[in-house]
Amino acid sequence: MDDAFGRMVLDYWRDEYDGSGVYRSHTGDTRPGHPEWYFGDSFDDETEAALQRVRAVDGLVHDAGCGAGQHALALQRAGLDVVATDVSPGALAVARARGVDRLARADLRSPPVVADCVFLSGTQLGVGGTVPALRSTLASLSAATAEGGRVVGDLKDPFGVAEHHLAGSEELVAFDRETGVARRRMRTEYRDLAGPWLSLLCLTPEAVRDVVAPTPWSVTEIIAGEGARYYLVLDR
Repeated sequence: MDDAFGRMVLDYWRDEYDGSGVYRSHTGDTRPGHPEWYFGDSFDDETEAALQRVRAVDGLVHDAGCGAGQHALALQRAGLDVVATDVSPGALAVARARGVDRLARADLRSPPVVADCVFLSGTQLGVGGTVPALRSTLASLSAATAEGGRVVGDLKDPFGVAEHHLAGSEELVAFDRETGVARRRMRTEYRDLAGPWLSLLCLTPEAVRDVVAPTPWSVTEIIAGEGARYYLVLDR
């Protein structure tokens, strides 16, 4: 598949972005790509709170799905030992150019290091789009973290997405309102490139506790945001 996201952020970094980047839903609807979102030096309140929970852990931090490197850079500047990974060569090129020290190409289920804390932003915990997929991801993260490790990552509440018409509402499919489980389906398109279709799990904060319960992890904290997104702090 094309590295549409990587090319989009790389062109933005080089001041060559032509404005054509979009996120397309399964319905055919699109919304703007906004590559500038991946280059900020400040964060919304819930992300800053999540980064604080990462900084509270001693040892190695793995920024999984680092994108253009904004979170890895913030943690690195705070003095943490950070390894940043992504599947996108373009995104990794940008992160390297921006000054992230340690980078590797890897996906969420084959991390290259055993870390004390894994940080994931961009609702990547939900990659796969199903409850079994999330539990499989958490099992992989358990094997890739030290004893007593921590995971900090975000998800979206499907009620917030659907009812408040927030970004991604047009991407919702298979929404079970009784269980609080849904998934989003989308892909990145830029210029003549089309990235892979992604299925992303959405869970209510209530549902996520039930989903996590049979895994090696415990929900230590849920950090609410202003919209549908919230961060989970998981410890084991």
